[in-house]
Amino acid sequence: MKKYILLFVFGIVFSSIDSFGQVYEKIYELSGTEVQNKMNQNKIAGIDILSGVRTHHVIGLAGIGVSQKASLETILNNDARVISFVLSEDATSLVLESQAVLTKEEFTALIQVINGVVTGYAAEYSI
Repeated sequence: MKKYILLFVFGIVFSSIDSFGQVYEKIYELSGTEVQNKMNQNKIAGIDILSGVRTHHVIGLAGIGVSQKASLETILNNDARVISFVLSEDATSLVLESQAVLTKEEFTALIQVINGVVTGYAAEYSI
């Protein structure tokens, strides 16, 4: 039984490491030459590959009322990965500048806490 538990734990750890690699690869493929060069330099320097890389998100939102809008603003203000944001008055769109480590999946998980839904998403990477 212990073997199966250990195997399960190692499987989870391995799959999470693999998924981080996929995030880096996806960002690398979607980025321009300047960002790719920065990621290459970071890798050579032995620091986090996404260090110094930013993401400009344009996000469509649904299911966020007036009370949830204040909650979303608090969540974004308290998240160290968020650099700046502009939320529309009706809370249906958000322009977000963040560190590249904040992915669409992580943002979606953040707003699920307040019953928000992502209806559209676009991202652009820069340094």
